[in-house]
Amino acid sequence: MFIGDLNRDDFKRGLPRIIVEICEQLQQMDLNQLSEGRHELSDEIYMNVQCLQTEAPQLRKAEFHRNYIDIQLLISGQESMQYSLAMPKEEDYTPYNEQDDYQLSLTHYIEQANTLTLQPNQFVVYLPFEVHKPCCHLGEQSVDIKKLVVKVPIQLL
Repeated sequence: MFIGDLNRDDFKRGLPRIIVEICEQLQQMDLNQLSEGRHELSDEIYMNVQCLQTEAPQLRKAEFHRNYIDIQLLISGQESMQYSLAMPKEEDYTPYNEQDDYQLSLTHYIEQANTLTLQPNQFVVYLPFEVHKPCCHLGEQSVDIKKLVVKVPIQLL
């Protein structure tokens, strides 16, 4: 897992080359003007732009991926995410959806949960098998957010 902020001049330090290249590409875009939906960044890399409302963490399911890296970048609003560094136990998750590369938790519980908060232009990179629960709100109020999720095949790392 990596965390960064596109507003910082040194955000590239320590990141794998492919992640740096994608972030540089994102910096060149007017993120606020991106339309919702899927956008191709290359033959192998795409992003989904989403406008959502945050929810209480206890209402959200956790997820992880096997074959893709997630780069989740907040465009507007404020988003909290839970994550875990513990290896997911297969019996705690739905069967693997090979077409869309994900498994969802059967409950709202995450083993060894931690929390991070994203502000606009901040991003987090989740590697395969890193459990995460995005789109959670801070406090009690749901807020509107706009975000993008870049999907990168693990082989490109």
